[in-house]
Amino acid sequence: MKISQREARRLRKLVNELESTELGRRRSWSQDWGPGWVQIESTTLTAVEFAAVKTARKLGHAVIVVPKDGTDVSFFAVKL
Repeated sequence: MKISQREARRLRKLVNELESTELGRRRSWSQDWGPGWVQIESTTLTAVEFAAVKTARKLGHAVIVVPKDGTDVSFFAVKL
């Protein structure tokens, strides 16, 4: 399927806008930046845990907390 130069420029502009929006979202340090996300709890982390989460966020990853056994949890960094 061929597209015109005009359509190609329009699509290129749209992609640039979407990439800019996504970059801004990734740089966000808001508590509830995810669409439809709700904060259900907060806690104080140890210095090591806090450093791990902060490093993951600076690298552009979301941090997911998953329950393990008993009261243990695992932290996962997920590339956005």
